[in-house]
Amino acid sequence: MTEKLRTPRVGDIVGIAEQRGTFVVSGIDHHGEKVNLDSLGSQGPKALGVSWASLTYRDELDESQNALRIVREATEDK
Repeated sequence: MTEKLRTPRVGDIVGIAEQRGTFVVSGIDHHGEKVNLDSLGSQGPKALGVSWASLTYRDELDESQNALRIVREATEDK
């Protein structure tokens, strides 16, 4: 059985599998199931044409995972 992917919405806070950082969905291509993302960092990179399947939704993480991610991102060398 295949798992149904969550449909992203503009404004969703997400991560990208296998990549550090937190992004906000800024645009959606429903036919190609791709999104454009803006970094939540002040001048972070944009990610264009990212597959829905590679998104991790920050609201789906439990509280301890979210706290750990925040600490890790805050202490990374930039």
